[in-house]
Amino acid sequence: MRRAFLRFAWLLPAILLAGRAFGDEDPREAERRFRFLLARGEELQAQSADLGPGASGAEEARMAALRRRLENDYRHFLSDHPQHSRAMVAFGSLLYDQGREAEGIGWWERAIKVDPREAYAYNNIANHDGHNGRAAEALKLYDKAIALEPAEPVFRFNWATTCVVFRNEAHAVYGWTTGEIYRHCLEQFRKARDLAPQDFELATAYAQTFYQMPQPDWQEAYQAWKSCLDQPLTDEQRQFVYANLARTGLNSGRYDEAEQWTAKLTNDGKGSIRRALERRIAERRKTLGPAAMTNSPTPAATGAGGKRPDPSP
Repeated sequence: MRRAFLRFAWLLPAILLAGRAFGDEDPREAERRFRFLLARGEELQAQSADLGPGASGAEEARMAALRRRLENDYRHFLSDHPQHSRAMVAFGSLLYDQGREAEGIGWWERAIKVDPREAYAYNNIANHDGHNGRAAEALKLYDKAIALEPAEPVFRFNWATTCVVFRNEAHAVYGWTTGEIYRHCLEQFRKARDLAPQDFELATAYAQTFYQMPQPDWQEAYQAWKSCLDQPLTDEQRQFVYANLARTGLNSGRYDEAEQWTAKLTNDGKGSIRRALERRIAERRKTLGPAAMTNSPTPAATGAGGKRPDPSP
């Protein structure tokens, strides 16, 4: 399962906190303090990621001290603002990411008690449930989060990932057939992508789902991969998209375009993929004869009731 499934709501979107309880403190000052805590949490996560497994004892001790200080500052903030549900969510994520799962979940549950509309808390508890044998419960919690915050793409991504991985549980919850499960997942992956059009992970999650479908629409899959080129990509990401454009172009009968995308696979390590695609294109042209000499999709390549082409190179 992809690591993105654990996308907890750590850095929350921009929000106005004027409606929350702040005691005697000016709400603007409370928001400033909260955002400062969030920024420190983001920086701490980045530093932890940079250390890696080979960190020295001194570096590990320094990070532990920073985590303790941030934890204490969250506790002081929540002591001053005991009804601040968003701070509870963020603090719970800080604890959970340190392996203190029960404590983290406890804070998410407290956030829901304070504010039953705290969508990010439902999402985070759902993430935990999905990884601990309770996928059916996770789906229901994601549904709740989506209903509360329909514009948050991560909730839709997490729901679709859980649904497509745990299809038996999805069938039990919704009563859908396998084909219906895939269609609903594809729709939610697409909506997540559209809500965050510059997020490469969400865009590729949508595009990759076509490979799993019993009768994929290869024309739509091709366009899904093509839309990934509108994002700011690294060279490695661009090569990944080129390879998938060649595959879906081949499966959709776009042989000329498949050849053009294949020719763009010039990075080191892509040679075997390029040769495999070139071989498949040549074999397809030979099998179909004159019908494959054009760039017009053949009926069997549309995915509409035809045999599912092999998505591998």
